[in-house]
Amino acid sequence: MAAALARRIGAIALDAAILMSALVSWYIVIAYGVWWLIALSRGQTPGKQVFRLAAVTPDGERFGWGQMLVREIFKVMTWGFTLGLGIVIDITLLVLSDEPRTVADRVRNSTIVHTSALQN
Repeated sequence: MAAALARRIGAIALDAAILMSALVSWYIVIAYGVWWLIALSRGQTPGKQVFRLAAVTPDGERFGWGQMLVREIFKVMTWGFTLGLGIVIDITLLVLSDEPRTVADRVRNSTIVHTSALQN
C-alpha cells in the first residue's frame, strides 16, 4: 500500500528544510571564516574590529595574520582546556594587573590598542 500523499509531501518539505538549513549554515560558516582571515590580517579578531581595537607588537606595528592566528589559537585552546576559566583569568588580569594584558598578550608579547592610535 502506498504512503498517503500528505505524508509524502510533508516528508519532502521536511527534507528540503533540513537541506536548506544545512546549506545556509555552511554559507554562514564560510563567510565568517573569510571575515576572520581578513580581520586577522589587520591584527584584529571580529570582536576587536567591532570595538576598533588591534593587536600590536612592542614596536607599535600591527600584528599580521600569522601572528594573530597563533595568538588566537593559543587563546581559544586556553579558554577551551580550562572550560571557560581562562576567560575569567583574562578579565581578572585586565582589571587587576598593573599591565592590563591577557594571557595570550603576555605569551605573544602583544598589546591591544585603539585603532586611532595606529599610524596606517
